[in-house]
Amino acid sequence: MVNTKEKEDSFMEEMRTKEKQIVYDQALYEKAYEFAKKKHGTQKRIGGDPYITHPVAKILKKEGYDIEYQIVALFHDLLEDTDATEDEIRSIAGEEVLQAVKLLTKEKGYDMQTYVTRIRQNPIAYAVKGADRLHNLRSASCTSRHFRQKYITETETWYLSFRPDIPQE
Repeated sequence: MVNTKEKEDSFMEEMRTKEKQIVYDQALYEKAYEFAKKKHGTQKRIGGDPYITHPVAKILKKEGYDIEYQIVALFHDLLEDTDATEDEIRSIAGEEVLQAVKLLTKEKGYDMQTYVTRIRQNPIAYAVKGADRLHNLRSASCTSRHFRQKYITETETWYLSFRPDIPQE
């Protein structure tokens, strides 16, 4: 039988471990954010906002996703749109994050079926792509009608099942 002192000690150790993880996660997120901000530099979103304000990581954090998901969200366009390297991403966030980022990177001449199929096989990439698509749809009002229609059609064809809150009309 475990005595009260042992239970208290075990509880306190568990709490200290959780607190250390929270501090570590916050420091890692801040490092990842600063790296993404530096790499995106002066890039702007279609609406004119700085690229780093793209809130995919915030969406995932609000929904309770782990730090790795949030960091992939920060990094999801780095390989495609900046001079960031795989080694830099790996050194900041590890191999699991790098692999998800690579899945989200559209290579020149990519095949959409292959691209989407690979994303569906990785839970981190899948969640990030769904949140990214949702945010992009929400903010598409500043784009041309032609672009919006093309984007909506692509979403209906390839991404509708990624998130239950992507509008179906």
